[in-house]
Amino acid sequence: MISWARYEGNPVVKVRPGGYDAEFCSDGKVFRDGDHWVMIYFGVGQGGAHIMAAFSRDLLHWTSHPEPLYKAGGHPRGLDKTYAHKVSLVYDPARDTLFMYYCAVGDQGRGICLLTDKPVPALHGGP
Repeated sequence: MISWARYEGNPVVKVRPGGYDAEFCSDGKVFRDGDHWVMIYFGVGQGGAHIMAAFSRDLLHWTSHPEPLYKAGGHPRGLDKTYAHKVSLVYDPARDTLFMYYCAVGDQGRGICLLTDKPVPALHGGP
């Protein structure tokens, strides 16, 4: 962890002209999913910042999905009208649910929003 070598194949996730990551790719987080790796990152293109995914079997060669996992502007109240980016992903085994927190920028300024892979009841009057 003291000495690092730059990989000659950089960048491993590239911008794609006309794509949802046409301007840049940023803040990649890598997870193991069965027999492959998944990178969650945000791409800027097509008018906003969007939550994207790329896939690899060897951690060197990545294929980005052409469509975002989540597009900016998806929130019905405009909370992420401009940007949906900087993701943190957490798995809760008690609920068997993935929680994806992201920075939202939109009509009401900046805030942290939540997406889940299945509905969860809202908790009222929590700690």
